[in-house]
Amino acid sequence: MMWTRSRLKEVAKAALHRNYWKIVLVSVILVLLGCETGGFSFNKTTYQYNENESGREMKSGSLPSGKKGVVTVRKRADSDKVTVERMEDGEFQSEDVEVSFFEGLFIGFVAVTIFLVIFSVVLAVILVIDIFLINPFSVGGKRFMIKSVEGVAQVREIAYGFDHSYKNVVKVMFHRELRVFLWSLLLIVPGIIKMYEYYMVPYILTENPDIEYKAALQLSRDMMDGNKWKTFVLGLSFILWDILGALTLGIAEVFYVQPYRSLTYAALYCQLRNTRVMNHVEVPVYGQNGVNGRYGVSGNGSGQYGAGGYENANGQYGGNGQQW
Repeated sequence: MMWTRSRLKEVAKAALHRNYWKIVLVSVILVLLGCETGGFSFNKTTYQYNENESGREMKSGSLPSGKKGVVTVRKRADSDKVTVERMEDGEFQSEDVEVSFFEGLFIGFVAVTIFLVIFSVVLAVILVIDIFLINPFSVGGKRFMIKSVEGVAQVREIAYGFDHSYKNVVKVMFHRELRVFLWSLLLIVPGIIKMYEYYMVPYILTENPDIEYKAALQLSRDMMDGNKWKTFVLGLSFILWDILGALTLGIAEVFYVQPYRSLTYAALYCQLRNTRVMNHVEVPVYGQNGVNGRYGVSGNGSGQYGAGGYENANGQYGGNGQQW
């Protein structure tokens, strides 16, 4: 069954109206954590200080009432001297220091080394937070949105990635991000293609937290086959909404646009999932295509969207599965 943007958005709007404040709350949490697009950026304020007597201008990240000292080092272009300027206790001092070529080279080497060490530590911390904290929250957030599309979700769903097969969720999401990153090293376009190819991996984890990473990646590739470009265009269709969010200083983004967008993608996953199973294509679950799998060929007879009760012979989403 072919899906359309208008139909997905119709489903998303209905879900948003049905569970508005919970969805907005979860959306704000996910944006602040960096799990969704449209996150906030925090910029350091730069203050300027003008020394009336010397006419010099100094810049620093902070200069609160002369309580802290500020040191500025400037290299003169016409000599080997550097100018060291100090601002301490409200008083300005300037001193010329002569530095030899080798001393300057050593100082530069030390400065670059310190920068690289700090950069590496910061990058490592960011990666650890992303892998072990943000990714599980992202899976939980998508589960919340799926549940909202299918009914009324509870806020506790955002912790799903921590409560269900946490190690495997971390592992699968790591393999997904690693592949997208490696493909991005070739050129930007292959990375974008892979990003959309593996787009459904976190959604798959919301219902199959124990699935092996190879099965999750393959299932996402199958679901997105023929749908990558349409999904890309679906994202572009929110541009005018993003402009509205910018014009309202982020207010519209927080209270409508981002929840609306997240629900639309959740509706897309539900449609692709149901269409796939309705076509009687086996879905690998927990790393296998075996019997009694949640989406396996012979579930225990109680699937949520089955034709004859809570499940039928084709697993949870078999038979005459739900369609939009």
